[in-house]
Amino acid sequence: MARCRATRIWLPELGAGSTEQGSLDKLPRDPVLITAYLAKDPASLLTRLKCSNKDIERGRAIGKWRDKYPDPKDLAAIRRWLAVVDEYADDLLALLPAPSSVLLKSVAAIRAKNPPLGLKDLAVKGDDLIAAGVRPGPDVARRSPVLDEVLEDPTRNTREYLLSRV
Repeated sequence: MARCRATRIWLPELGAGSTEQGSLDKLPRDPVLITAYLAKDPASLLTRLKCSNKDIERGRAIGKWRDKYPDPKDLAAIRRWLAVVDEYADDLLALLPAPSSVLLKSVAAIRAKNPPLGLKDLAVKGDDLIAAGVRPGPDVARRSPVLDEVLEDPTRNTREYLLSRV
């Protein structure tokens, strides 16, 4: 299909995707990962192929983040990246353009330490913030600057420190 250019008519989403056979063979046999590797817009192709909403959302997240890897030497940047990509981190690591053992090792080292990567991991909860004077409602969830500080330096994830920052 690719040789006779039929894909640009029937599968236009495959237009800018990679076609290196050797790299494709190294991927896990996961239809969403393979689609994300081949398609410039994986969510669109997965939608047209009538995949589940979960797979479409996974393809959308991979498509959004697959070109935005952190600097492997910047641990704070890797923690921020892990916090944002959340459950899709392993998919994105499987699609690394050039297998970066440095990034894989850095991610493994960070995960081994189990640092706080989300609001649920902080040493303070919504009730603590309300007791400290934050107005109940959406403002409680908007206290992400404290999460940013903890992602920068996980040792800051103490109740006293975080409450002093609100």
